[in-house]
Amino acid sequence: MPRSVRLPVGAPAGPPDGVVPGAAPVLRLVVLGESTAAGTGAPTYETGMAGHLARQLAADGRQVAWRSLGRNGARARVVTRDLVPRMNDGGAPSHVVVLIGINDLQRSWRGAWARDVADLLRVVQRTSPDARVVVSGLPDVTAIPALPPPLGPVLARRARRFGWATERAAAASGAVYVPVDHLALNPADFSADGLHPGPDGYARWARHLAPYLTR
Repeated sequence: MPRSVRLPVGAPAGPPDGVVPGAAPVLRLVVLGESTAAGTGAPTYETGMAGHLARQLAADGRQVAWRSLGRNGARARVVTRDLVPRMNDGGAPSHVVVLIGINDLQRSWRGAWARDVADLLRVVQRTSPDARVVVSGLPDVTAIPALPPPLGPVLARRARRFGWATERAAAASGAVYVPVDHLALNPADFSADGLHPGPDGYARWARHLAPYLTR
């Protein structure tokens, strides 16, 4: 039986930042990392991870200024080198969410990942020492429609090992690690490319992460 056709997705439309109105003091959110931090798969940045997280955080009436700071295909070391130096543009964030690992999962050994993610989180902490930093684990890669079945379980085993290394790096840097591989994602949660989340997938992911930003 032929596999479904997967359609490419472009960058989200609109500005990569925004404000959800509310009361002071302002919560300043930066979503940092690879393509999911960039909102790839969503039609707009507001329907990507940053926008969904901002609305979750504003649910209690606070004003939230949010920014999406991601790059498609970025590995941890690229985020450290190119994106972290831009974290404080427009004001230091009070909250940072790090979405990273899927590109490293396919190209790095566990030892290299442990080093690279530890370096990334140390530099994030040094750049914005007052921010609360939450690091998302990788979703269940076997649920990604675009991955051929033989590859999914192999990457899932690697993802678990990467998760252990990420959890240790987060603890060492004072960040909070949040596993998400138990989230029940279905094909409707993904975009047309079958690889990146769509708006529903980002919303589900954001609902899980948001409480860890305010604890």
